[in-house]
Amino acid sequence: MVVGGLPVHNRPALLLAVAFALGILAAEWVRPHPVLCAAILVPLAALAAGRRGGALLLAAIALAGAARWSYVQTAGRGNLDAWTDRRVTLVGTVVSEPALQADGRVTYIVAAEAAQGQPARGRVRVAQRGGTAPAYGERVAATGVLTPPAPARRPGGFDEAAYLARQSVYLVMESGPVERMGPGRVDWFRRVAVATRLRLEAVLQQALPEREAALMAGLLFGSRGHLPEDVADAFRGAGVFHLLAVSGGNVAMVVMPLLWLLYRAGLGRRAAAALAVPAVVFFIFLTGASPSVLRAGLMAVLVLAGDILGRERDALNTLGAAAALLLMGVPGLLFDLGFQLSVAATLGILLLAGPIRGWLEPRLARALPGKPPSWLSAGLAATLAAQALVEPLSLHAFGLFSPVGPLANLAVIPYVGLLVPFGLATVLLGLFAPPAVWLLGVAGRGALVGLVYMVKALASVPLAQVDVGRLPPGWALGWYAALAWAALPEARRIPAALWARLRACRRAVRAGGALAGALALLAAAGAALSWRLALAAPPDALELVVLDVGQGDAILVKAPGDHAALVDAGPAYEFGTGGGRFDAGAAVVVPHLRRIGVRRLDLFVLTHPDVDHVGGAGSVLRALPVGQVLVSTPRAEEVHHVSALETARALGVPVRVPQEGEVLRLGEEVFLEVLGPPSPPITGSRSDDNANCVALRVVYRQVAFLLACDLEAVAEERLVERGRLLRADVLKVSHHGSRFSTGDRFLEAVRPRYAVISAGAGNPFGHPHADVLDRLSRAGAEIWRTDRHGTVTVRTDGFQVRVEGSRGRPPGAPGRPLLPWSGRLIGVW
Repeated sequence: MVVGGLPVHNRPALLLAVAFALGILAAEWVRPHPVLCAAILVPLAALAAGRRGGALLLAAIALAGAARWSYVQTAGRGNLDAWTDRRVTLVGTVVSEPALQADGRVTYIVAAEAAQGQPARGRVRVAQRGGTAPAYGERVAATGVLTPPAPARRPGGFDEAAYLARQSVYLVMESGPVERMGPGRVDWFRRVAVATRLRLEAVLQQALPEREAALMAGLLFGSRGHLPEDVADAFRGAGVFHLLAVSGGNVAMVVMPLLWLLYRAGLGRRAAAALAVPAVVFFIFLTGASPSVLRAGLMAVLVLAGDILGRERDALNTLGAAAALLLMGVPGLLFDLGFQLSVAATLGILLLAGPIRGWLEPRLARALPGKPPSWLSAGLAATLAAQALVEPLSLHAFGLFSPVGPLANLAVIPYVGLLVPFGLATVLLGLFAPPAVWLLGVAGRGALVGLVYMVKALASVPLAQVDVGRLPPGWALGWYAALAWAALPEARRIPAALWARLRACRRAVRAGGALAGALALLAAAGAALSWRLALAAPPDALELVVLDVGQGDAILVKAPGDHAALVDAGPAYEFGTGGGRFDAGAAVVVPHLRRIGVRRLDLFVLTHPDVDHVGGAGSVLRALPVGQVLVSTPRAEEVHHVSALETARALGVPVRVPQEGEVLRLGEEVFLEVLGPPSPPITGSRSDDNANCVALRVVYRQVAFLLACDLEAVAEERLVERGRLLRADVLKVSHHGSRFSTGDRFLEAVRPRYAVISAGAGNPFGHPHADVLDRLSRAGAEIWRTDRHGTVTVRTDGFQVRVEGSRGRPPGAPGRPLLPWSGRLIGVW
């Protein structure tokens, strides 16, 4: 195959990178031991060298990638596991830049030297509260409990354990003020670069107001810690958020002016390139060595090295060499979205910008008066080419598409291209001549305000950002295949070449081999079918999802036929001293609804006015169309409840109080029986808001769920005394497992097989209470808890019930059945 006029087999670095990456992927799925990989790799490499077999050599490279990733995961653990769940004093060196979090903590990674006075090896993510944060490269003594990092608490949520494991970090520690013990042994070059950047950021803060200084720091160094949320949202909405991640454009803005100055000084091409290399390396560390700048900087270094050695340049091979070197050093980068987006964007520009420009130019010439400038077609082609390969990754990660992105990039990139060199030159000048920073303050402030105004205007365009749902991996692969087929004529020859190769091999296949191959294919198909049946619910399945929102409630009822109801939306609260805010609606509920394809809510129930139930309601109402809102009372003083009702009315959503005994319908076969608020209302209880909450019994065919909101014992007793039908297969335990609810008589009436408790880990109320857990156990219920099992999902076909937790299952709970829906036939019979 030929790309850009050069056969792929003449681009060895590109093939090396692809093979090495495939090996890392295989190791992530299979998890082989590195010794086993090495045992296979050595003879395979020798065989490949002896036979000059390209395929065998690529297989050996892939195996090397698998071995490297397996080794990193095995050796990176060190010997700290022995101290897991124990309070220790850890001595080590800070090997990452400390980052201030919204809750006031400062987080950084420590390479351990000793634990409890004994030699130790491994990396720990420390979260420090209070005291002065250490600097990069400083030795510290931190005291706290070593624990494994938390896996994803909800499907599609942030998986801290996986994120840290890819940095060879397998333990975390919450620490108070640490003892600072002087400089440690780290790379002096990076230490100088980090100190320089901190000094430059200080110059920015002296020259500019806080908002503009944060934005300039993002453009120059990729620092987004202090960027205002409204500015970050505008950049996301306009599809230009990538400008706040240092990448190839920033590297070019450093290299090109520097080479021009060196040429003007009379240096030759080789000498200028040799002097530019350390400048590029310094810039990589200056900007924090993020994956995108690592890729761009390493490509620049390789190009400059080619100039020094007098070698011909090839951009694709250079990209392959940069990717291969980075993956050999840090194989976990393969799973970093920033690295994936950076490589995809560069590959898109190299492969597709030329064909797209050739297609655009005549059409622009016909559409525009006069001769269009060449930069217009070149800029638009580069933007579209990059977006063509980046968009599937972005859609898979976020599910949001920006139609204005190409035009926004065309307008914003030239503006930033002028602003960044000016800002970098001025801030560097400010290091040596502090009075010169006034120039940045005068000219830079206006330019930055103009940039924010431009981006916000682009983000406010109707349909600037469209929620299309997360793209499944299969669709992304299909897009890439179709794109290659359409844009690269050489790709169309691949199927024919593979078929010719298969026909050539056919004569060598004996009957026994053919039979074995057919049996293997049949076994693989059977396994795939079984796995598919095991994972996927049928179209007529109902899902009840108790989302892990911490100390609060948010429950989704997803019925067949794209019908959905949401019961509560979790808490909202402020934390820390830096203005941090958690909104479960925006952070948990809405992302989950988008991830599973819920685009509209037939019903939104706010069971009662407490903030742990209605805090996220406003975010939900603003994000999705809602058919109607049910509340326990239209009159309440809780600020989030009032705000949610005002938002609903402003959007034209009907709000009403349901009547006890009323039956609501969700689709064709799902019924919601209203058990509360009772009439007349309960008064004089421990909490009248809780006692009069909206309780629901959800019925689908032969399966029932009881959503008991925050019912108090007095409300439970009234339901029992009134003879209401309470029998349910699944009970959402009332009031997070409070000891003032879930009484024995109530449980006797419900007789649940499964009990789900929504409570926050380590909450100050002691939920769930031991007495409630004991009563549930005596009632024979299998207990699921969001604080231990993450988001709990209950699926049913109306006859059988299956419960899953995003973080595991209770002791003794059965595993996933091979064919979980086969019981439907029995139920129908």
